[in-house]
Amino acid sequence: MRIKTNSVIHVGLYLGLLTSLVSAIGCGGGGAQAAGSPSASPSPTPAPSSASLSATPSSLGFGTQALNTPTTQTVKITNTGTVALAITQDAIVGSGFSAGVTTPINLNPAQSVNVPVVFSPGSAGTVNGSLSLVSNGTTILSVPLTGTGLAPLAHSVDVAWDPSSSATLQGYNVYRSTVSGGPYTKISPTLATSTLLFTDTTPVSGKQYFYVVTAVDTSGAESSASAQVAVTIPVP
Repeated sequence: MRIKTNSVIHVGLYLGLLTSLVSAIGCGGGGAQAAGSPSASPSPTPAPSSASLSATPSSLGFGTQALNTPTTQTVKITNTGTVALAITQDAIVGSGFSAGVTTPINLNPAQSVNVPVVFSPGSAGTVNGSLSLVSNGTTILSVPLTGTGLAPLAHSVDVAWDPSSSATLQGYNVYRSTVSGGPYTKISPTLATSTLLFTDTTPVSGKQYFYVVTAVDTSGAESSASAQVAVTIPVP
């Protein structure tokens, strides 16, 4: 019993001396390292506990959108903490969501940045996601995202016009574009002179279309286009 007790005392003294030695070496500022002691591997600097971000609005809801039709909303990110904060990474979850932001971003206290978020659904159904902002490996803020993709539905548009007064009239052509002012694409065969109405059965929900009509004479010459008419197809 006595030998074990003495051994414990001696070990305690040895550890105390070793601790003093290591502490003395550390005080030298970059001096030699004690033989056999492990070297600590560097780790990312965590975000300070006083770091904080807020989002306005606190979540983004995109409602129902036609497939493959991008819609953008903006969320305002504010540093509500008491120290400067570096947003080193952004991460977005949810099919069809993307963020138009480039990191890193440095924000001083009370400073803000606007982050555009895009929703372009690739399939029908509701998508729930999130936008996360990370500082040195620590997630500081997560903004919930939601949106619903709607499969395009078939619609029809009736295009009507006044008759041409040309004595050599052969018929009419109907053109359509998705851009105001064209370019236009012909969507009808050459119609009879008595035809003053054409039904377009190919529009899809959520799109806008622009129509013009021309007259064609018996020699094949085509008139200039009529005034443009715009039609927005409802969703759904």
